Amino acid sequence: MLSGLWNLLFFAVALGILISIHELGHFLAARWCGVKVLRFSIGFGPVLFARTLKDGCQFALSAIPLGGYVKMQGEGNTDTTGASQDTSATLSPDAFLSKSLKQRALIIGAGPAFNIVLAFILYVVVNLMGVSVLRPIIGDVMPGSRAAAAGLTLYDEIKAIDGSAVHDWSEAAMLLVSKVNSNSPLSLQVAADLGHGATRQVNLSLEGISLTPGVDPLSSLGLRPCAGKVTDTLTTVQPQGPAYAAGLSVGDKIVRVNGVVTPNWYRVQDAVAVSKGPLKVEVERNGDLYQAEIYPQTRCRDDGTQCRPFIGVGVAIEPIAGLMTTKSYGPLEALAQGAAATARMSLFIVTSTYKLIAGEISADNISGPIAIAKGAGQSASFGFVFFLSFLAAISVNLGILNLLPIPVLDGGQLLFIAYEALTGRAPSPRVQYALTVLGLCCIITLSLFAVFNDLRAL
Repeated sequence: MLSGLWNLLFFAVALGILISIHELGHFLAARWCGVKVLRFSIGFGPVLFARTLKDGCQFALSAIPLGGYVKMQGEGNTDTTGASQDTSATLSPDAFLSKSLKQRALIIGAGPAFNIVLAFILYVVVNLMGVSVLRPIIGDVMPGSRAAAAGLTLYDEIKAIDGSAVHDWSEAAMLLVSKVNSNSPLSLQVAADLGHGATRQVNLSLEGISLTPGVDPLSSLGLRPCAGKVTDTLTTVQPQGPAYAAGLSVGDKIVRVNGVVTPNWYRVQDAVAVSKGPLKVEVERNGDLYQAEIYPQTRCRDDGTQCRPFIGVGVAIEPIAGLMTTKSYGPLEALAQGAAATARMSLFIVTSTYKLIAGEISADNISGPIAIAKGAGQSASFGFVFFLSFLAAISVNLGILNLLPIPVLDGGQLLFIAYEALTGRAPSPRVQYALTVLGLCCIITLSLFAVFNDLRAL
């Protein structure tokens, strides 16, 4: 219950900031172009609070908080014949439609642009403050996986992917996901021995890889990030747990599970994760081997998600010096890093959207407000810097996706303006209305599908 309220709180904070910045872009551009703004609203539907300025512009807070709008003088003010409904023969000079095509395009495009600029500013702030990141060192390569076939090995550090340098796992994962279903193998530059050994090139195939909601994309390739040197000897056996009931104790080493050799702790974890019944284990204790049978229990997170088999044992993870690094930069470097992060995220969103439309990425990966709320709450629980990074990523998403050529979005309005620039006349009101209704239906359908995915993931 408390986690849900926490998520809802930071979802509201994030949404309020992003919507306000987006609409502020439209508002300031309209004012700069001399267009009279009638209303600046955060939210849709019934107005909960409003204040009107001396110039007649009303600032409003409305009941449905999933969006906002800036209503301008003369915006879309035409009848079904295409003639102006203005009381005068022509539109007033401060009307939206009386402005040039460039000015109208600037006003429409300013909303998404402000979201992208906000992301840039947030990334700059994050780089100034400094954030701890995990170096892209491989902690495990699953047998028979694509990573194993490529020749990747334990403690390799990924230095570059297709010529693009990577410095942490988030950068590496983003590049790998953006290349999903690529026809040609990726070229990875890796250095052995925690990055201190010989450098070599390996080719990793992503063809046919599918992204599954809730599944780490790295695990689909057979990779696990390195969190330290994982030992094989049990250091924890929970009292009254399944392993304790089977006779296991601290100092034991599980060497086989259901007849399959488990050369390291990760293979034990994998065997437990896929278990459907009792586990017949072979245990080494003080040089001697003995058999035991463990009956796993099912454990879930507090919110009822991520249920998995549980046997109640653990091993030690020895720290590796320099594995976690804190990146912080001076003002000029922070500006450059902020621009680079914004560009990477923008390219990632464009690529992912194309792959989604082309069917290369399953529509099951579309997330909605519930997933965003969980992300907002989780990032805030990790700290202020992580929340800022999350906010920057969502802001880029909002900016880029608003530029899609769907009439109800800003990109659709820019498409109408482009048509007018090419043909010398605007699309007829009936065509605009029909396309806008169609676009609205598409957005509603996608929204419902996203919410369905969110609910299914709970």
